[in-house]
Amino acid sequence: MALVASGCGDEASDRPDPFEAVEQSEQASSQQVRAEAAPRWERVTSLSGSGDATESIRIAPEAIQWRVRWRCSEGGFQVSQTPGPQEGNPIASGQCPGEGEAEAIDTGELQLAVQTEGRWEAVVEQQVTEPIAEPPLPEMEAQDAEVVASGDFYPIDERGEGEAVLHELPDGRLVLRLEGFGTLNNTDLFVWLSEARRPETTQQVLRSDHTELALLKSTIGDQNYLLPEDADADDIRSVVIWCEPVRNAYTAARLER
Repeated sequence: MALVASGCGDEASDRPDPFEAVEQSEQASSQQVRAEAAPRWERVTSLSGSGDATESIRIAPEAIQWRVRWRCSEGGFQVSQTPGPQEGNPIASGQCPGEGEAEAIDTGELQLAVQTEGRWEAVVEQQVTEPIAEPPLPEMEAQDAEVVASGDFYPIDERGEGEAVLHELPDGRLVLRLEGFGTLNNTDLFVWLSEARRPETTQQVLRSDHTELALLKSTIGDQNYLLPEDADADDIRSVVIWCEPVRNAYTAARLER
């Protein structure tokens, strides 16, 4: 089963509005999200070995599909799935040294049978539309950690909900946390750190100095982003959710100290 994802901004009016079915609250832990987030890949497990092996994996029942990304060192490489309609047929094969990727749609408790001669590594990921629910990093709750800035998301070209919170860890590293976050269900969105104090338009965002922090993990839910070691909190005045293919700003949060 292949999922074709269009870039952000494409036919946005035809997509379900997540806010029609989301009730936000101040406590992320009590937020009950009924809408689907944009499809995203999340890691299930990492595997490695030398020679033939059989490994157990569990794919969530609600997963759209899953994939295995592999790398091998010598000889040939083959991985098969059991049980399932393709049992006995390899879902991935190739020559080593090399690497590759294969997708499948079966869910539940599965086994991967690896056949190869040398060292190999594999990562199994599943594609889901469940809202993300990352807990705060343990260091964010340490005695010497502190919140240095925060602000609520507001709309620019699309809706935005939730709060952006900038934490300073005891070692001085900065972490951005989005809590109770939600925006339009779409793909190819990025988190920008901007020097604009409160951008109201895409043009204002583009005119201001900014740094691309990361691909947005999920369009709904709580999520953490570790900033580069040289990041300066004084230079981060707002957080912008940016769509690169269409080059427009979805939503932003002004960070106030």
